[in-house]
Amino acid sequence: VLGATGDRDAVVDLYNPWVDDYKNGRGTLAYGGSWNLFDQIIVSKGFIEDDMKGWMFYKEARTFDAQMLVQEGTYKGGPFRSYAWNNYIGGYSDHLPVMVYLVRPVK
Repeated sequence: VLGATGDRDAVVDLYNPWVDDYKNGRGTLAYGGSWNLFDQIIVSKGFIEDDMKGWMFYKEARTFDAQMLVQEGTYKGGPFRSYAWNNYIGGYSDHLPVMVYLVRPVK
């Protein structure tokens, strides 16, 4: 829909740094035993041009999967949810957070 590409060298307008993660079976939420990639940050071409004029996308995007955010046991590695059915289980979310690194030159 957006026309974003995962190939940094072929960007026309938008870059999706999560394409390779998705192709490798990683995602931000787990359902039915498989990962889905619902949460993404799409970067415009201006952030990946190396002109050093302002903020730039730096190397990678990450799914933040700190130990406190993921489950143990049967659903090991999946997001530690707040609720399972109607029961509060003490987790944070059913989605893992996503982040990108932005840098800018120091003047």
